[in-house]
Amino acid sequence: MIKFLRYDHVNDLISYYAEHLDRHDIENIIKSGLLSPENAENFSKFIWDMVEQIHQDEEDEVAVLGSTDNTEMLPDISYEITRLMKDSGYYSIWQKVSDEEMG
Repeated sequence: MIKFLRYDHVNDLISYYAEHLDRHDIENIIKSGLLSPENAENFSKFIWDMVEQIHQDEEDEVAVLGSTDNTEMLPDISYEITRLMKDSGYYSIWQKVSDEEMG
């Protein structure tokens, strides 16, 4: 199971967007954890999709978890995902996906 402790609100954001974006694969990864490089890649891509949606929701003034601007949580997301990927041994996959998304 994936559970973030330092910034536990990241759990709520990921769960919200997994449901909102109809990503049952991500809901399964949250329940089972990162079991393969493919899981890590899919989860990493989802995080970037989620970040894009957070920005879109802020522009559209859509309230998510009681706030119309969750962009202030982006550093918390970055910290938790980076730590998760390092602890799981999939940091290189996170870095590769991030480089592709930012490039």
